[in-house]
Amino acid sequence: MRKFFYIILATLIVSCVGGTVSQPSEGTPSDSDSVLTIVNIVDTASTEDTTLMNITPQQVDSLMFRLTHHYSENFNFLVKADSLQLIPREGDLLLDTCHIYKNDIIAVAAIKTVPGDSIDSIWVKVASNQTTMGWIPESELLKGATPDDLISELLDALSSSRVIWMSALIVIGLIAFIIGRKKTVKGKELLHLLDFLDEMQSPYPALFLLFVAIMASLYASVQNFVPEFWQEYYFHPTLNPLVLPPIMATLVVVLWLVIITLIAVIDEVYHHFYFMPGIIHLTKIVGAAMMVYIVVSWTTLIYVGYILLAVLLYLLGKVIINTIKATPN
Repeated sequence: MRKFFYIILATLIVSCVGGTVSQPSEGTPSDSDSVLTIVNIVDTASTEDTTLMNITPQQVDSLMFRLTHHYSENFNFLVKADSLQLIPREGDLLLDTCHIYKNDIIAVAAIKTVPGDSIDSIWVKVASNQTTMGWIPESELLKGATPDDLISELLDALSSSRVIWMSALIVIGLIAFIIGRKKTVKGKELLHLLDFLDEMQSPYPALFLLFVAIMASLYASVQNFVPEFWQEYYFHPTLNPLVLPPIMATLVVVLWLVIITLIAVIDEVYHHFYFMPGIIHLTKIVGAAMMVYIVVSWTTLIYVGYILLAVLLYLLGKVIINTIKATPN
C-alpha cells in the first residue's frame, strides 16, 4: 500500500509543477506571451469592458479568428510535409514562388480571408526568414505542418499512425495471452479473463487498466461534446492541469495516472518475473489496455461506452480490492 500512496503523491506533485514544453526557435516570434486563451479572454471581457469598447474592427476579427481557429499572427508551426509551396499575392515585395521544407520552423505573418475563393477562402502568410515567405491556403498549412511544440508534435504523430501502433500492440498482446494460456490449466483463461491481472498479487495492473478506461471515456466525451477544447489543447498544450478547463484538466491528471501506474506495473513485473515471462506478462497487460481504450472510446461516441465503463469500474474495482486485501501489510 505504501507504493500506492507514493504514486498518488507523485501525481499531485507532477500535476502542480508540470508545464508546457514548447521551445520557440531563435529568430521566430513566440506566441506564448501574446496569445490569450479562451479562459483569459472571458475573464478579460468581464473585468475590462472599457478596454474592449475601444478595440478596432480589425482587432475584433483577429480575436474571433483566434477563438475559432486557435492560432493567430506570430504563431509558430513546424513543417512536417516534405515541402510546401508559398506563393506571392498582390502587394508583396517578394514576387517569386518559394518552398519550405520538412522540419523548417515558420511563423504566421498575416491572415487574409479571400471572398469568393472556390479553393480555400482563408490564406495564411508564413515566413521562415526574411527572404523565404509567402501565402498558403490554411487547409494545406494545417495538413502539412504542426504547432511548434513537442506535445503537439507527439499528438499529431500518435493520431496519424493510431491504427498501426494500436493494432500492433493488440496483436502482440493477444499472442502473449495465448502463449501464457498454454502454460496454465486448460480453459482457465477463457473462464477467468481477468486472472492474469492477479498473477503478481499487485493492484497496479488492474489500476492501470482502470485509468486507461477512464482516459478513453474522457477523450471520447471531449470529442463528442466540446471538440473545440481538444483543438485548443492541440495548438496550446500543457502538462499543467491547473490552467485548463475542468474536463481537460481531469483528462491530463488521468493521463499522468496512466503513465505513473504503468511505471509501477513495469517495476512489479521486474520484481516478480524473469526476463522472458516478464515481457510476456507485460505485453498481455499493454495489449489488454489497448483493447480497453479502443472499445471504450469508440462506444462512448454512441453513449454505450458509459455503461461499459461502469461495468469495467465494477470488475476492475473488485480485482483491486481483492488484491489489496490479499496483500500482506
